[in-house]
Amino acid sequence: MRLTDQAGAALLLVCIAVLPFRAMAQYEMGINNSNYSGIDGTLLNPAAGADPKFKWDLNIASASVLFDNNFLYIPKGAVPAFGFKSIIKGIIHTDKFSTYYDASRPEKLYNVTLSAELLGPSIQWALPYGQSVGFHMANRISANVRNIPGATAQNAFDYLRSSALWDTTFSDQSTKVNGMNWLEYGFHYSAILFDDGTDKWNAGITLKYLQGIAAAYATNTHLAYRIEDSTNLRFSGSVDYGRTDYDSYRHIGDYGDLNHGHGFGMDIGVQFAHADQYKLGFSVMDIGSIRFNRNAAAFHLQTTEANFSNWGQLELHSNLAVDQTLSAVFYNGDSGRSQVGNGFTMKLPTVLSLQGDWKIQDHYYLNATIVKGLGHGDRPGGVGPDIYSVTPRYESEWWDVSIPFSILYYGVWRPRIGLAVRAGYVFFGGDAPASLLALSRLRGTDFYAGVRFFVFKKKNQ
Repeated sequence: MRLTDQAGAALLLVCIAVLPFRAMAQYEMGINNSNYSGIDGTLLNPAAGADPKFKWDLNIASASVLFDNNFLYIPKGAVPAFGFKSIIKGIIHTDKFSTYYDASRPEKLYNVTLSAELLGPSIQWALPYGQSVGFHMANRISANVRNIPGATAQNAFDYLRSSALWDTTFSDQSTKVNGMNWLEYGFHYSAILFDDGTDKWNAGITLKYLQGIAAAYATNTHLAYRIEDSTNLRFSGSVDYGRTDYDSYRHIGDYGDLNHGHGFGMDIGVQFAHADQYKLGFSVMDIGSIRFNRNAAAFHLQTTEANFSNWGQLELHSNLAVDQTLSAVFYNGDSGRSQVGNGFTMKLPTVLSLQGDWKIQDHYYLNATIVKGLGHGDRPGGVGPDIYSVTPRYESEWWDVSIPFSILYYGVWRPRIGLAVRAGYVFFGGDAPASLLALSRLRGTDFYAGVRFFVFKKKNQ
């Protein structure tokens, strides 16, 4: 594979990958705000686990994905409804996607957000005096490309081979790329702190051990570049980047090959309830970080002027070869100068959340939730999108039906309408399913589904 193929493919896959995992479990507005959400509710606010409806609640398996971007799209009708096979083939062959690139505005900035999680067997038990304990295990992904200029994005999409973009000097002073995949093991506790029969205060905490699987970042981008033709690429400036060794995944002989670092995280939350009329909650989720220090490296590239000759013909087959080649180009033949560390730290996608839930009448509720993603400046780390939602909901012991109305913000405002259903032990839905139904251009999606089992507490418990 050529160097430009590797770089372009990596960025392209970050931008368009729709992965079969569960998206940021906290954001399932149609499910997690229900009074019957069980352990799923603690993934939005740990305090929601206090005095649960169930004696115990087991999430057997669930999956979903949140993805959105304003650069790439699949035209309406190019793939069938729920055409995951066609989408995957389109990713491999890059023959299904178009871009919003505007040649008259090459400096226009674009953004991508992707959050994904596979939640495995996870359980919550009710304890006496309004307490609960729980455990969850998950495989999570957080990735985002922020403020990438249109020319940079289009060059990545075309693998630098579009002659329409040659012989022009472009500037990139803003691109930030962050992506990481990790395993998460969470231990949960919540309890009622105060209850006078009318007003009630709950609190909860989840402590998490994190095992890093993969990560990559690029930040402090200050580059100017000019593709003269298929043999000469000139550029100047600087950029910092880091990555785990993706060559180590090619021959996975044992579980240790997936282990590239460790870290710790925490979720905390409080909740106030007035009788059965309304609830107000506040939580801070994903406080913490992962230190990637096994088969990982950090780099700094800087040059006043460099010429990358014969870039289109160079064949490189490992990330080490890519790193050494870039270093040699930036530092006049010194292939080892760019490496500045044998590891790096990635912050978790920390978010603040406010929740309000009002009972309209028996079985009918109205929920309002705000999720605010926190940035990390120039430090590597995931950045969750902002979500503002209003969700009318019907709920009973065995049925929930809700219609989330939400606005997603990740540098771009995106209004959405969804549908979620819980039918006994099964739930499914999405906060933006229209594109997967082939009703519009596919530029993002948000869906979830899962199977759980629970046992209700006795009425006098």
